[in-house]
Parts: sequence; C-alpha cells; structure tokens
Amino acid sequence: MPMYRLSAAHRGADGAVMSVVQLPPPSLAFPASGVPPRVRGLARYTADLVTPDTVLVGLARSPYAHARVSRLDTCRALKTPGVLGVLTPADFDGITLGHQIADEPVLTNVARYVGDGIAAVAATDQSALVRGIEALDIDYEILPHACSVDDALTLGEPLHRACPDNVAQRFSIERGNWEAAQKRVSFWVTGTFQTQAVPHAYLEPRATLVRVTNERLELVTASHFPAVLVETYREIVADWGASLEVITPDIGGSFGAKWEHPTHLICLAFAHRLRRNVAMVLSRRDDMIAGRTRVAMKIWMRIGATDDGELVAKETVLWADNGAYSGHGPTVSLAAATRMDNLYRFSALNAQAQLVYTNNMPSECFRGFGSPQSAFAQEQLIDELAERLSMDPIELRRRNAVQPQDTTLHGWQVGSCGFAECLDAVRQRVQAHRDDHPLPASSRYRFGYGVAAGTHGISNRGYDHRFDRALLSLRLEPDGMLCAGSAEVEIGCGTVDLVCTLIADYLELDRERIRIVLGDTATVPHGLGSFASRTAFFAGRAALDASRQFAKKCSGFAAEAELPAEAGISAVIDVAVAAGRTGELCVTGCYEPEHVALPDQSGYGNTSPAYTFGAHGCCVRVDMATGLARVIQYWAAHDTGRVLSPKRARGQVVGGVHQGLGFALAETALVDDQGRLQNPGYLDDRVATFADTVPVECIFASTFEEHGPNGAKSIAEPPIIPVAACVANAIYDAIGTRQRRLPMTPERVWRSLHTEG
Repeated sequence: MPMYRLSAAHRGADGAVMSVVQLPPPSLAFPASGVPPRVRGLARYTADLVTPDTVLVGLARSPYAHARVSRLDTCRALKTPGVLGVLTPADFDGITLGHQIADEPVLTNVARYVGDGIAAVAATDQSALVRGIEALDIDYEILPHACSVDDALTLGEPLHRACPDNVAQRFSIERGNWEAAQKRVSFWVTGTFQTQAVPHAYLEPRATLVRVTNERLELVTASHFPAVLVETYREIVADWGASLEVITPDIGGSFGAKWEHPTHLICLAFAHRLRRNVAMVLSRRDDMIAGRTRVAMKIWMRIGATDDGELVAKETVLWADNGAYSGHGPTVSLAAATRMDNLYRFSALNAQAQLVYTNNMPSECFRGFGSPQSAFAQEQLIDELAERLSMDPIELRRRNAVQPQDTTLHGWQVGSCGFAECLDAVRQRVQAHRDDHPLPASSRYRFGYGVAAGTHGISNRGYDHRFDRALLSLRLEPDGMLCAGSAEVEIGCGTVDLVCTLIADYLELDRERIRIVLGDTATVPHGLGSFASRTAFFAGRAALDASRQFAKKCSGFAAEAELPAEAGISAVIDVAVAAGRTGELCVTGCYEPEHVALPDQSGYGNTSPAYTFGAHGCCVRVDMATGLARVIQYWAAHDTGRVLSPKRARGQVVGGVHQGLGFALAETALVDDQGRLQNPGYLDDRVATFADTVPVECIFASTFEEHGPNGAKSIAEPPIIPVAACVANAIYDAIGTRQRRLPMTPERVWRSLHTEG
C-alpha cells in the first residue's frame, strides 16, 4: 500500500532525475595536530551537505494546542509555482512512531500541541516553500486542552483514545519489607518538588537530508543510533520497493534529543516519489517549537530515618508531564522514580509513577535521564534529615553510602564504587574554602555552602529491552590505513579520539595511520549507537577486543612472511600492503556484558555493566535585595573508574556542571495557558553563556572497574545529576528557605524570603 499520494502533475516536475552528489562516509583520520576537525572549522553537519538543487520540505503546523482538522484542501498549494507535492495524514495512514508506546503520527488530523505537523510541502526553493505552506486551506475544530499535569488528570476528555484518563503509563514498585521498615522509622522528612521542561539547547538545529541512488534511499541526519533508524523505517521503505541506508555526519550536539522523528519519514517519502534529493532544515524557532524537552515532573517524596542517622525507608510518588507523545517518557519516569534509590542502603523502598499526556510539546530523554529531577528532591531531603539530626550532611551520606560489591534493593551489583572517596573529597574542599574565605558580614549578601550526590548506570538495558552490544571492525586498506568502523557516532564527546587512542596504544601504531568511520549503516557493523553514557565503555571494550584479534592475525602473518620476531605491527602492515594482501587483516571486535541481565517485570535486576557515583559541593552568594543566587565556587568529585583522557573527562564534568546550573537557575520552556511557547530562542530561554561560567574543580576517585575498557567507566551524564540539589542546599544554607521548584530564579528566591523567611 502506498504510504502517500502526490498529484500526477507534480511527480518529478520536469521529469528529470537529478544527479546525486556523493557524500563520502563519515570518515576521520585523526589529525596529526590532535585538534578535532570541529575545533578547526572542518566539521560538516547535515545542513552543510544540502546542495542548491535539493528539494526543500516544510510543514504546516497547528496553531492550537488541541484541535481536530475539519478541512484540509491542498489544491491551491499544489498550483503554487515551485511546489512539487504535498503530503497529508492520509499518506501515512497507520504509521505511528514511539520508543515504547507507538502514539505519534507522522502527520496528524488531530493536533495535540502547538507545532504539531498537519501537512508537508515540497518545493524547489525557500520562497516557493513558504508560499505553498501559506496556500494550504486548513480549518480546525478547537478541542479542550490541558497544559499541566493537574489539568490533564481532571480534563474529562482523552487526549489519546487509548488513554481515557490521560495516563500513558503507571507503575508501582515496592522493595524490602515496607511495613517492617516503617515501624523502625523515628521520624520522616517530606516535601513536594517541581522541575520544569527545558529545551535541549544543542547548537545544531534538527535537519534531515535524503539522497536517492537507484532504489536506495540515503537518510543523512544527526542521530544517536543510525542502525536503529534502519530497523525502525526498513519495512516502510521496503513497501515502497526501496532499500535504506542511514548516514550520520558530524552532530552539533544533542543531549538526548535526536532520535526517531516524523521529519525522517516525510523526507524519505518525498525523495522516493519525486526521485529527487530532499531536505528539511529547521530554523531555531521551529526546532524549539516542534522539538523535545526534558520531562517536567512533580515529585512527592518522604524519607524516614532512625535517631542515630540510619536511612531506613523512602517513598516516592511521581507525576511526569509526557507532553503530546510518549517518546522515551516511560523509561525516563521509571529511572527518575528509582535510580537515585541506589545511592544509599535503604531497608525498604516504595515508588509510584504516572506518565501523563498533556498538550505541551513532547518530552524526551535528556542528559541524566530523569535523575536530575529526582536528585533535586532526594538530596534536599537528605540535608533536611541531617539538620534534624544535628549531623553534618556529608557524614549522614557517608554513613549510609552504598559500598563496593553491594547489591542494592533494585538489584544493582555495584562492583567498584568510589562514592565514599568522592564524599570525603568534597567535604575536604568545602571545609578548606570555609577556612580560607571567612564570610563577610553584609546586610545585602548572604553566602552558603551546599552538597549533593548522584549515581548513574551505563547504557539502558534496565529500561530499554533492546539487545545491547557493541561491534567494531578493523580493516587494513590498500593505502596502508587501518580503518576502524563502529555504529557509535561523534556527538562531540570525543568518540573518535577515544577509539583512535585505544587502538593506537594497544597496537603501538601512530594515530595518523588510523582512520575512524562512524555512523554509516552500509559500511560499519550493526550496533545501537551513542547514548546513555555507553560509548566509551561499549565502544572502548569492542575496540580493545578488535585490537587483540588484529594483533593475533598480524602475528600469524609475520610468521608466514618470515619477518623478524621483533618486527612490530607497523612493519607487518607495510609488508601486507606491498604484497597486496590487506584483505587478510580484517577482524570484528565485540563487547556484550555477560553479567548484565534484563530486569524482571518489577524492574529488578543488574541493569548495567558498571555504575558511577559522584558528590558535588558549591558556595553561593544570594543577593537579599533581588533574590539573585550566583555560584562562586564549585567542586565535582566523580567515580568514573580509570580516567582514560583527563582533559576530556574534565571537559565533560565542567560542561555537565554548567548545563546543570542552567537547569537549576534559569532555563525553562515558558508555555502560556494556550500551549504556546513564549521563548523560542536561546536568548529568550536564557541559556547560560561564557559570562555565566563559574570555577569548577574536578576530582576523580582512584577506582578501577574490572569490566570497563582499561578500568574506565563513563562520565557523560553523571556530572549534571547533583547540580540543582547542590545549589538548592547552598541557597538554604545562605538564607534559610527551601527551594522546591525549578528554576530557582531571582523572583522565586526573593518570594521565598518574603513568604518563608
């Protein structure tokens, strides 16, 4: 069955099949200077690959938060000069997208947020594209809408037919003996906390390019997992009589946003029908209006302890704003409700969560995967407990911290763990700063110190039941380059550097002899890609396995060629190239964590090959006249196993801390009561700039992870997790009022002074 319709008058315009500009696979020979291409201005992003003869695609988007399309007439649009075709919801009938819940149509007859795609237009140039979209005749029947979780739960009308109560998913988990634990509790601390929706604020707006070669469609787009996109779209494309290749060029940031998206199928459909290369490049405004955000949450939590400071029981009730479509909301809400439990040795846990549909833009996974939201609640309550017990807040955490080789109540088999070392390091820094910087007496400014902690796993096997492994190929090319191919992608975290370094060090080769090929499904082994802090761990292990196999093959080749015993791999490569026998030196390395298993139906299980831990501290200054809180010093201690690249590890920590400070103090998606985004730009959203940077001291625990590549764990996501809670605790220390809602803007801090203080 055809997935779309185009008017016969607009099938290929002049009937010509445009020539295809060949895009080489994303291949990077590591530069001799060691400076990555993107730093030298040599990176090529998807939009950079769009040629002047490419057909442009755009969307007519709903101006209403919830509305049914009562009439959609494409006649005027199809008659507009330069317009080549129009796609409507009928062209994608029966196709829905969704990571766990298939609930997002490619184009829709029922708009569920402002910006939802109603129809797509293809045109020869931007001017014709704009005129074509404006020429669409669309009438709407406005429906009741809900732009908050509370409104959605009481709306009385389903936003999706399958969910009459607007709850997309709910779950309840109990660990330990809850009844017995409650009896041991001497007292509880309780609080309700709210976190906001935040745009991902990546530098590269979303872009999609589809190139046509015979019956093959090449989808070029920034994506975390090109191989999974092939799996997602393969059957649809096969029904058209075509095959699919996905190529991921350089990615200008993501932080969890760039996964499956309706624009991919829209561009694929136009490219197949028109037999032309097509592209959709979103403006910053459109990208933010129709993009994805961090999941906003309302969290009620209580923690019970004994009089001597033993953490006994924790109860969490969580409501997550799913937005219009589910995305990764189910896994994010599960992680948010449970992951932070694993920091401490609780006797019993009780967690309940509801993932609620609203008429806000869809939510998505975001760096930290739900943990920054729950840490904001938990780590403030831990501080409240310490105050009730007249105990140092680090000492309370230290006394209850998870230990090496522990098995937590959720089934985590901890293995290496430097959590206690991180806590001690932060305590030392905070105390030294207090001693060296006596707080000045001032009626205008107040100073305070705060601490918080966090934990994170590696990959998503506990929340994503997809088979999880990494493959990496090593192939000697006729030009003497050793080509390494992997399904991982370069998001800016140093994947190329990591893989190149591990291979070069193991094989004792110059890095200039290694070519890295990433994210081209036609040329690299199948794999899940780069997400969930898995790249260094999984790709690193696969790279080492491939290097061992390659060294073994080289040893056999050297013996056959009667090379001297002291001949290195570089000499073997030279001989193989000269003899024209490079095809004999090809291997594929693999890593699959054997000690990790899928969780049971309740989510219990060892869901990660290793776990990271961290503790943060900071000093803040609060302006009592305005409520402005400014961080003046920050300390971040992390257990990441053996640090493979101190410079890149520090970069990840400093970047994560500053992204967390934006989440804590300023950034938010401001939506009015009609569901319209009020700040669709980075200046309006108040994204942190270099002017907002603060001194960050990075400390790394001296641990070694037996399952990791050369003893390493991961570092991408953990640094953002404790930040908001750390700052909130420091503000409380300064002014004596608790901040239970994000962002902690000057107005909110000022109001807390005048309502609580």
